[in-house]
Amino acid sequence: RFWPLSSQTRSAMTLRGKGTKASVEEMLERQNDEMADKLADKVQMLKQISLNINTEIDAQNKQLDQMDESAGSVMGSLSGTIKHLVDLSSQGGTRAVLVRAAGMFGFFLVIYFFSSRYTTD
Repeated sequence: RFWPLSSQTRSAMTLRGKGTKASVEEMLERQNDEMADKLADKVQMLKQISLNINTEIDAQNKQLDQMDESAGSVMGSLSGTIKHLVDLSSQGGTRAVLVRAAGMFGFFLVIYFFSSRYTTD
């Protein structure tokens, strides 16, 4: 399919029979320059968008790395806590282990309650 002709192109084609070949070529060259400028603007816009996407990806990767480090730290602490609970259970009776576990659960429940209550969104 052919591209629709602009009014300048149609007038240039009309001038071809009536005017000089140089004036038609000048008009077509001007149109070509205008289209090249528009294309350059669109390429620049796409370049800026791709740079913005790259910046956003870098920021998200950094955030994911930080979350991974935090999760590793929490897992280390949790495994240490579980080891201590196992050691306590081997030392004391069942009742003592249950009391300690209930105390720790209560402590974390209180921390959760206060952190969720005083956290602003």
